Amino acid sequence: MRIVGVYPPPLVHVTRYERRRSRSGSRSTTRAWTALSASLAAAGVGALLLAPGGAEPVRQDVVATVSAPVDPAVAPAAEPLAVPSAAVPLLLTASAPVEVRIPVLRVSADIVDLGLEDDGELETPDGAEPVGWYTGSPTPGVLGPAVLAGHVDWAGEPGTFVGLRELLPGDEVEVQRADGSTAVFVVDRVTEHDKDEFPTDEVYGDTTTAQLRLITCGGAFDEGTGDYRDNVVVFASLVAVR
Repeated sequence: MRIVGVYPPPLVHVTRYERRRSRSGSRSTTRAWTALSASLAAAGVGALLLAPGGAEPVRQDVVATVSAPVDPAVAPAAEPLAVPSAAVPLLLTASAPVEVRIPVLRVSADIVDLGLEDDGELETPDGAEPVGWYTGSPTPGVLGPAVLAGHVDWAGEPGTFVGLRELLPGDEVEVQRADGSTAVFVVDRVTEHDKDEFPTDEVYGDTTTAQLRLITCGGAFDEGTGDYRDNVVVFASLVAVR
């Protein structure tokens, strides 16, 4: 599998394997996203914070208090009551991902860092099992789309992402982070695109919440080129931290 084309590029794979799943079991660009998250937190916007130990999010609610009745003739002009702000999305501080788990597919895999080759192509995991995190994207749980790429197969061996296209809205994807927390994402949708029509902006573009993108190959295998013709992309949103 290799990444080609204009940055951020689509994925390309070279060998063939397909398998249906069982439902019975169960680093530049990053600075900008991280800085924005930090600014939001400094401004008091981050209404959800990690409790000591990173176990559960703690919500800081705005509480309005009302004093006892006073004589309006001597009372100063009343200050308007504080109104709670609109709901703020859950955002985590930056922490590198170390493992990804997809319970419904009964798969888990270590996460390795992926950078760019000298020619601008994205590095790929070495082997069927590891999943790669593109270090030019945010860490999972930070504002923006964290990007994980994995093989559908490798040298005839099924890859961790072989069943990716069978995920359904509502399925969970768990990403364990180096700080000990686990970011829990829920699948919003799964799409499949011809490699020449890869939705670059949609996959890598800015978002207003913490997002996750899982990318692998799909579609028919072209014996002539040694490539799969499509890419499968899972779009998921952060919903909890454990």
